[in-house]
Amino acid sequence: MKLTRAHRLIRMVQILQAGRRCSVQDLADEMSVSRRTIFRDMEVLRGAGIHCTHDADTESYRIDKSHFLRPLMLSVEEALALMLVTRKLMDQRVVPFVGLAVSAGLKIESALPADIRDHCSSLLAGVQVGELRVSDVDAVTDILLHIEEAIGARRKIRIMYDSYYEKAEIATVLRPYCVTFRSRGWYVIGHSEKHRQVRTFKLERVTDLEVLEARFKPARDFSLEEYYGNAWHMIRGDQAHHVEIQFSSKVAGNVEEVAWHRTQRTRRRSNGTLIFEVDVDGLEEISWWVLGYGDQAVVNEPEALRQLLASHARNLVQYYETKEAAPTARA
Repeated sequence: MKLTRAHRLIRMVQILQAGRRCSVQDLADEMSVSRRTIFRDMEVLRGAGIHCTHDADTESYRIDKSHFLRPLMLSVEEALALMLVTRKLMDQRVVPFVGLAVSAGLKIESALPADIRDHCSSLLAGVQVGELRVSDVDAVTDILLHIEEAIGARRKIRIMYDSYYEKAEIATVLRPYCVTFRSRGWYVIGHSEKHRQVRTFKLERVTDLEVLEARFKPARDFSLEEYYGNAWHMIRGDQAHHVEIQFSSKVAGNVEEVAWHRTQRTRRRSNGTLIFEVDVDGLEEISWWVLGYGDQAVVNEPEALRQLLASHARNLVQYYETKEAAPTARA
């Protein structure tokens, strides 16, 4: 069976830490790869701080056991949870510095008792995680690091920002309060001197950033939860709305089993349809979500959301019947 690089590296560490005297050819045969691949894997391990020493007399490699932690008193469940996160859920497109996190997980795994490690590995062999639809964190890792440093030191930052809302590149000085991962991307939230209010900036649209010497006092009254309020996702409207939607029995189960919003309530009707209720600040974002269910969702209230969806539907009909190339976004 062909192993992935992550599995191969873990297996290599397990073999060498166990004290087996293995030459490069032995390791290549064990992993069903070439000698060149084994040498590359050793370089990866060295980069992670795990050094394989070579014994010239026996032409074999080993890992100094003192390099690792002593065996940890983890239960099978704890070990399985740790290995699930580092092997399956650490997504390099989402988590910044994921290589360091995986390398730390690899070291902890190697310190586990062999029977627990092998048992958990066999359980995880049947676990697969699909790709997440997210922005690539590699493009913003450096920016994210500078912002985190600025937040820690309470220093202002000057950014150049490609603003979709203003349809231009703008400059502003920001007091960064926090960074957050929401709706498939990383954002910094802080007080913008240009806008004279707290604003959200997507890191991918930051074209230049400078950490300034000027400091700022922390905003003691700032709360991320209060900032977003009851927005469906990120766009908080000016008015609160109670929303009731009826979903057909065909999609009721799909809707019911997901925690879409912290205020949602659901109840089934005898005919299998689902009543979904939620309290949101603003209607634009939730209207896009409802549209995704097509004719399987009907809004009972509020009337403003019904009218907004009717407008979207009329526009869709017009686009498809007249075969227009693309809709024009509303200002």
